[in-house]
Amino acid sequence: MYHFQNDTPLSIRTRQAEIIQAKTNQEKLELTAQIVDFCYEQTMTLLKKQLGTKDPATLKAAFVEAVYKDDFSEEELERVRVFFTSHR
Repeated sequence: MYHFQNDTPLSIRTRQAEIIQAKTNQEKLELTAQIVDFCYEQTMTLLKKQLGTKDPATLKAAFVEAVYKDDFSEEELERVRVFFTSHR
C-alpha cells in the first residue's frame, strides 16, 4: 500500500470530496479518464527524457516496467520487453 504525504487541510479535502460526489457518474468517469491520460502523458514524457528515445516500442515496454515493476517478476517484465520489441 502506498502512503502519500498530504499537505491539504482536512476542510479543503472535505470540500473537494463534496464537489466530486455531486458530479454525475458520467462526469466522474470523464474526470477519471482525464487524470489517467494526464498521468500517462507525464510518465511518457519523463521516460523519453530518461531514455533519450522516442521509439514507441521501447517507451511502451518502459512504461509497463515503470508502472508494474512491483507487481511483475523480472521474467514477466522481460516477456513484456520482448513482446513490444518484436511487435514493432
